[in-house]
Formats: sequence, structure tokens, C-alpha cells
Amino acid sequence: MKRRTLAIIVAALATALALVLTGCGGQGASGSSAAASASSAAPASDTASSASDAETKTVTDAYGREVTVPAHAKSAATVGSGARFVVYAGAQDKLIAVTEMETDPAINRPYAIAYADLFKNLPATSNGNHLLETNVNEEELVKLSPDVIISSRSKDECDQLQANTGIPVIGITYQNQLFTDNVYKSIECVGAALDTEDHAAEVIAKMKEWEADITGRVANVPDDAKPSVYVGAVNYKGAKSWGGTYAHYACTDVLGANNVADQTGQDGALDVDLEQIGAWDPDYMFLNAGNMDLLKADYAENQEFFDGLTAFKNNNLYTQPFFNFNGTNVDTGICDTYFIGATIYPDAFADVDLDAKYKEVYETMLGGFDFYSVMQENKMGFKAFPSLT
Repeated sequence: MKRRTLAIIVAALATALALVLTGCGGQGASGSSAAASASSAAPASDTASSASDAETKTVTDAYGREVTVPAHAKSAATVGSGARFVVYAGAQDKLIAVTEMETDPAINRPYAIAYADLFKNLPATSNGNHLLETNVNEEELVKLSPDVIISSRSKDECDQLQANTGIPVIGITYQNQLFTDNVYKSIECVGAALDTEDHAAEVIAKMKEWEADITGRVANVPDDAKPSVYVGAVNYKGAKSWGGTYAHYACTDVLGANNVADQTGQDGALDVDLEQIGAWDPDYMFLNAGNMDLLKADYAENQEFFDGLTAFKNNNLYTQPFFNFNGTNVDTGICDTYFIGATIYPDAFADVDLDAKYKEVYETMLGGFDFYSVMQENKMGFKAFPSLT
């Protein structure tokens, strides 16, 4: 009976308050609580604050930026080559927008092939350029309203995009890197932002296992036993022939190999002429078969020169899939590293089943997708270079 009387009194008070207060539509319960106790405002505020805190979390991205994101993000969009790391982190199902390069995938980007059916049905909110100028449709991003944006652009560009859209932007950085803190942090922060921490941690753990395996195998190779290596036909700002090379190529750095291009004192992609290649006269050459037409044309014009090189005379010409294409395909880079290691240090890698290793790497990085079989079907692989004539 007392409860009924109290209920009637509370209802009456609520009705009276509704007549004199504005902006209280739908707030009858709050009004009753306020009338019942003048001190109820403070606890209500504390409760709202606690609820708000519980609905968000802070993620530190690869640039060290602290970004507030939803505690359980349900959607993401990408800028630059961010989708690659969304896949590595196991959150591809949360993507609601990608770039033009993902909606029209190429075989030299395994992650885009693995999830081609998913990506082709998503809107493209940028052109996808990783290092060159990126055009971002900020208006469309705001309209789509993803919980998080994953961007491979610079720190400043991440800050600007976040300010312009009001959407949290997680920055990643990883160009020409394999087993580095940047790569590990980029996978980790994407997983943290998109609520796939466990998957991201499993991928990172496996990568560290491969890193330890590779570096352990070559740790005791003396410098005087290291053959010289040249990496050629490396694409950057377009297709390149023999003279396109890379100083501090990630694979050769991991292996501690004698990459002749390192002697230039440069870091990254560069052009050299045939005279320089002749002066280096490398023991091994690893070439991008994707530029076969260019390589064949130059060989035909300079056959005597090429046939006189040590790598040619000893049949030490090999092809490998190039792993830097609009960002670094970390999976392919790891496979390339195993292949180069097994080629120049055969004894150190004698017990490695390379086909099984390539399959393992791709399936781990791509959420179970067997990209190595796709490569074989398309006659791509890690093998001796085909005839140039």
C-alpha cells in the first residue's frame, strides 16, 4: 500500500515538473528521480561519465598518436594502403569503404586478391596512392561514418583527415619493412582499434617466429662467405629494367646479405647504369619477372655485356615476386627472404620446405587464404629466371 501511495506521489510530481520545465520530453524517469532527491544530479552525471568512458578506448598508433576510438568498433574505412593491414589484423569484415586499388585488385597485392569478392562491393573513398598524392573524398567518408579510418599516410595527414572528418584516424607506417617495430606496431594498433587484438597478436607472434628462424640460420655466416647480390628490375615510379635496384632492400637486410647497391650509401629505390652493374659484377641476381619485356629488350641490345657477368656465367639468375607495390606486401617480402636465403646460403636453409613455408606465410597473413596456389596458377613464383632469348 505504501508503495502504491509513493508511486502516486511520484507520478504527480513528475506531471507538475513537466509543466514548468522545458526540454524534458521523454525524461519522466529523470524528473522523478530529481524530485525524489535534490542530490541525485551528481550521481547521474558520474554514471553518464562512466558509461561514456566504457564506450571508448585510447589506441596509440604507429606514429605514437593517441586516438580515442569506440570500445568495440563495428566499421572501418581505409586511406592509402591501409586495407592491407586491416587484413593482416583480421578485421577485413569490418570494412565499409576501401580505395580504388582494392576494388580493382591486381595479382601483385595478395590481400586484395584474397578478399576481391568483398572489396568489389565496397565504395571507394580515395584513389589509394600510398606514397604519391592521395585524393580522399572526405565528404563521402563523413556520409559513410565509419567508426575508424585506417591510413598509411603521414602523421600530419592523419591529423588533418581526423580534424576534417571528425572520425578517429589510426596511422600506420611500413614502407620497405618486414620484421620491424613499425610493422609490428601497425598490425597491433589496427587490431586494437578494430577489436581484433587476439588475431593481430597471433599474426605478430608468427612473424617473430619466422624472423628468429631466418636470422638464426644466417647469424654465423662470416662476411667473407657471403656472395654478392643484386636486386634488379625493381619498380618505383613506373616499371624499370636492369638498372632499377634497391639499396637496403628489406630481404637482404634481414639476411645480412652483401647487397651491392648498399655501397652507394643510399637507402631505397635508385637507378644505376649498366657500367655500374658491370663494376659490381654480382654473384647472384634476383629480378622482377613482371618487367620481362624491358629486360629482354635491354639484353638483346647488350648481350655480350650481360653474358660476361658472373651471375650469367654461373646461371645464378632468379626471379621473385616484387613485394613493394603501393606499399609493402609483408607476406611476399617474407617469402622472398626465405627464397633469397635458401639460394645464397643453401646449407643454412637445407631443411626448409620452401613450398610449405610460402603457403604457411600467406595463409597466416591473409586469414587462411591460400595465395601461393593462386601464384602457381598464374605462373608466378620463386625460381630460376626464364630464358632471355
